[in-house]
Amino acid sequence: MPARSAPCLVLALVALATVAVPLSAQPDPGLVVEEHLLPRRSSTGVGDRRLTVVRVDPGRFELRLFTAGSRAAARTAPGWARAEGLSAVINAGMFLPDGRSVGFLMDRGEVRSDRQPERFEAVLGFHPRTASGALRVAGPGCGGNVAAVRRTHRSVLQARKVMLDCEGRARPWRSRRYSAALFGVDRRGWAVLLHVRTPYRMDALARMIEGLELGLRGVVYMEGGPEASLVVRRGDQRVNRMGSWEDGFYARDDNRDFWELPNVIGARAR
Repeated sequence: MPARSAPCLVLALVALATVAVPLSAQPDPGLVVEEHLLPRRSSTGVGDRRLTVVRVDPGRFELRLFTAGSRAAARTAPGWARAEGLSAVINAGMFLPDGRSVGFLMDRGEVRSDRQPERFEAVLGFHPRTASGALRVAGPGCGGNVAAVRRTHRSVLQARKVMLDCEGRARPWRSRRYSAALFGVDRRGWAVLLHVRTPYRMDALARMIEGLELGLRGVVYMEGGPEASLVVRRGDQRVNRMGSWEDGFYARDDNRDFWELPNVIGARAR
């Protein structure tokens, strides 16, 4: 939101816990989509409690930051997928009215936003500088900061909050109630894209995700409200998730359209 002050697809249904029921063939496990039912209803009284989880093998897919500007316009998540040939797309953090990232953003060595607001505590690192490097989550409970991640990765994104630390433990954050898009890493080092339309306070959502025991090792808040977006476009498979509710801005559950995003994280098959 603007700052306001198939080689491989699996679809699984998980009810309240950890038993996955595969619903489609699994020719290649490099891009895995799961659905989980969160155990608590929202205090807003709306929503289906569905948590969508997309796991992406960085050995099979390149994780990239894409930004609008002189070379591209802001697009919806499906629009980014079509324009850039992406298999999965999620928000790349919050943005200003002019489209610039609220936090620091560097794409393959080129700084696109040099802002570093103190309240933005989370950092993601893509494109490691060494062959042995990996995707990285930094911040409270994970160690590191923007400067440290810049030394080890060529693409860096600063975001609002670490929701699960690098031991998989929920961290406190008494936020407003949002639909939410999140980005994390699991114990295998795979990227994990998460989306929930049902609005929760983020500390409550983090505790529920921790309780599902999904093997997450660092999860970062990307975006909330109607801008929160997640799509998968792989072969004949389509996943479309858009947010709606945000306290104080869009306090209703009737959004049925993807909103335009100036900055996204995309997964492209190698």
